[in-house]
Formats: sequence, structure tokens, C-alpha cells
Amino acid sequence: MRISKPYLREEENCTKLCAMIQWGDRKEEAWFAVEKEFSSYLTEERTDAFVVGFLTEAMKQGENIQCEGAVTKRLLYQLNHYLIPTLSKHTHRYQNIIISAPVVTDALSCAGAVGTGWTGGVDSMYTAMKHLEVEPDRHKLTHLLIANNGALESDKNQEVLEYMAKKAREGMAKDYNLTVVAIDSNLQILLEEPYLAVAAFRLPAVVLALQKLFGVFLNSAGYEFQRFSFVEENSAYYELLPLSCFETDCTVFYSACGAVTRLQKLNELAAFPPARKYLHPCIYTMQENCGTCGKCVRTISALYALEKLDAFSQVFDVKQFYEKKSWYLANILAKEESQHYGEVAALLRRKNMEIPADAVRQARIMRIASKAAGKHKEDLLRAEKRR
Repeated sequence: MRISKPYLREEENCTKLCAMIQWGDRKEEAWFAVEKEFSSYLTEERTDAFVVGFLTEAMKQGENIQCEGAVTKRLLYQLNHYLIPTLSKHTHRYQNIIISAPVVTDALSCAGAVGTGWTGGVDSMYTAMKHLEVEPDRHKLTHLLIANNGALESDKNQEVLEYMAKKAREGMAKDYNLTVVAIDSNLQILLEEPYLAVAAFRLPAVVLALQKLFGVFLNSAGYEFQRFSFVEENSAYYELLPLSCFETDCTVFYSACGAVTRLQKLNELAAFPPARKYLHPCIYTMQENCGTCGKCVRTISALYALEKLDAFSQVFDVKQFYEKKSWYLANILAKEESQHYGEVAALLRRKNMEIPADAVRQARIMRIASKAAGKHKEDLLRAEKRR
């Protein structure tokens, strides 16, 4: 894989940080785009963002990376000596490769902003709550970053990005005098990778494109540190490793708030006024919380188990939950082998909260249906392979 020297391109409504990437039989231009007011922070002096953004693809294909432009010496050392050898040893997906590049050690000017990725979900809301007032001041939250880097699973990603930025500016950012940065990219178009498998690489890549802005970046942990594991399908389980290896002389990464469970986060957020106004775990970004998607179901049910649901009547249809409580709890019981659902089920039992018999019956039916659907899918895959 060859990565050209990065360059800036001015367009009508944005500025793009670009590089040509050549791998396999493909040659494509990759880019990160920001509004004009943030263009001076795009880091054309380093190839760092493109190396991190394309690292998983190169390792998956077993292609060494050759960079025409400079890479931060510290970053190159950390990737070649720690991250790549470890991932190639502990996963089947990734192969051992070498990154070659001219190195630089001169310090870039950095505004010293403290940012976090913002969705309005439980993890990002908790990270914001814990860093609006924090010591030392250099870790106090100043910016909310909203990125189109694969996480916005929509056929209208540009529209979704603009909507999320507008909503954040008119809500959380306005209330707490925070700056919202929206950054677009074409990584999700060029790289056909399941986002969860590469999330711990994609967001840091975006941040490194703006490392002249961010001195500290708080990457909201999705799982507690004690669950560290090389789960190939979900890089959030092992993000502590890559985040530490992505640090440069400008930008430090933290896996923020991974010391607490999702239930503990929700319990504390119940006393945080912005959470009661703006919490949005729903998969449907451009509407209010639907109340019925997987993320809504487990969040609403968790708040019920914590006896904090009524505090969130501004963001959830609490009346709907009580009318359909058996259905909600059936979904929790049916999926309790999954961590976040299982935590809720365990809390319900630990507190001896009533679980209607109808919910238990529905859960049993749901599990049977899920297994049947899984077997049907496996049969179809086997038939396809035989063809």
C-alpha cells in the first residue's frame, strides 16, 4: 500500500485534507473535510491520519505501507513495534506488516482543545458529564466532534452529519459553551469494513486529521476495562491498546470512563439535567428516540430496573413502556446472553423486581424464533457455498 503526501483542497463549502492511496489493484483519493472555520487545523504536514485510517485494510490484505509524506516518529514506532505485532498475533483477521515513512519530530502548533466524539448516547453523554468540570483544566471538555467515518449507517450520511451538528449546537453545546466540529470523510466508501470491527481506528484517524486542534481526545469507552479482549468483530473491547499507540507529540487519547459499567453510567446520568433533555441512544439519528429499537429497549429497561425511568420522560415515552412492559422485558430476557441486556436482566432479578409471566413466555418464543432464523441463515450460506 502506498500513501502519497497529504495535500489540502479548497471547495465551496469546506476544506479537504487529501491523499492518494494505492493498494491491490486500486488507486483512490481519501479525504477528510471540515467547514472553513476549522481548515487551519487540518494536518497536511503529517500522513498520520491516513496511516491510521488505512491500517486495518493493509493488515487485512497483508500489504506493507509505504508513505511518501512524513509520519510522526513516535506514532510510527508505536505502530511498528507494539500495535501491529500484537494484533497480528492475537487475531486471525490481521497480518503482520511494516510501515515505512520519513519521520519528523518537530512539534506542531496545537490549540490544545479537549474533544469527545458526540452522538448523545449513553457513553458520550457520560463522558461529557464527567469532563465539563474536571481537574486539571487541560482535560476539561471544550469540543464535541461529530464524524462521518462509518458510524453513520445511512444512505444520507451528509444530511445526517449536518442534522447532528445542528442539533448539538442548539442543545448541549449551547448550554455549556462547547464548540461543535463536524468532519466528513470517504473512508466508509473506500473501505468495506464492518464499523464495529474498526471503530477504535476510524475515530482516532479523524482526530489525527485535526491534531493541530486536539491536545486531548476522550474516546468514550463502550465496555469496562476488565472486559479487555481481542474480539475481532468489535474493536471497542480492546481499544485501550490502539488508543495508546495512536498518541503523537500533539494529541493524547483516553479510553474515557471505562472504569464503570453501562448501568452505573445511567444511574449517574439520572441526576444530570442535560441527559434528561438530550439523551439519544436511538439508532434512528434524525428523529426522537423511537423506543423500540434495540438500543432504546435496553436503555429504557435499564432505567426502569434502576428505578430512574420517570426522570427521562422528556426523551422517552414512559407511558408506552408501562403499557408494553411485558414486551420490553421479554426482549431483555431473550437477549440476556448479550452483555448489555444481561446486565439489565441480572439487575431485575437482584432487586426482585416483578417480571410478568407473559414476559417470560414471550422471551422463550423470541429465543426459539431467533435460533430458527440463525439456523436458516446458516443453511442458506452452506447452500450458497455448495453452488
